[in-house]
Formats: sequence, C-alpha cells, structure tokens
Amino acid sequence: MTEKEILALREEFSQNELYKKSCSPYKDCQFEQFSADGEILEGRHGKTDVINGKERYVIFTFKNGLINSQDGMAAVECPNHWEWWNNGLLEKVIDNDAGVEEIWKEGVPISISERTDTEK
Repeated sequence: MTEKEILALREEFSQNELYKKSCSPYKDCQFEQFSADGEILEGRHGKTDVINGKERYVIFTFKNGLINSQDGMAAVECPNHWEWWNNGLLEKVIDNDAGVEEIWKEGVPISISERTDTEK
C-alpha cells in the first residue's frame, strides 16, 4: 500500500462517527511502520506518553514495525487501557477509565459499548 493510499484511508476513517468517538489515543497510527535508529521495531517497546493530559508509560508490541498483538495479549498497554491490533490495524479497545469496549473491523470501530465490569 502506498503512502498516498494510506493517507486516503486515514482521511476516510476520520469521517466515521464511531472513529471520532473512539478512546484510542493511537488510532491514527494504523498502517504506520515504526522504526528506531533505522531499524524496524520488533517485539515489545515502552515509552512515556501523555494521554488525556496525564503522563503514562505505554508498552507497544510490534511485528515488522507494525503494532501487532501476539499470543492474545494486547499490543498497546498502559494503566486501565488495552488495545489489540492485527498487522497495523486496531481490532479491540478496552478502556476502564472511560468504561468502554470498542470492536474494530478494517480500520474503523463497528461498536462502542459501555462496560459494567472493570476487568481486562
């Protein structure tokens, strides 16, 4: 997929109402291939990030530079927030602070529902 095609898809996704409501701070990273010091990222990497005005330590899992869940584990993890990804596309978000669970398909959320429990 070319960069132009990726940008067009991201623009299309951003028009989706559920996409706009999503609590994922990383939804705009779909299709992005991450690297550090010229090396494509593999495995787990952590960094401090500011999410909703709070500094949080976030752990990412990568496969070929794309955010990707492995062995059923979340690909993005920070306190009270988990995201499952498949080869650079979001599949599920659980956010206990917002009390929501999101199910994604082909780059956009197809449902956002309230959670009554707070277990991952």
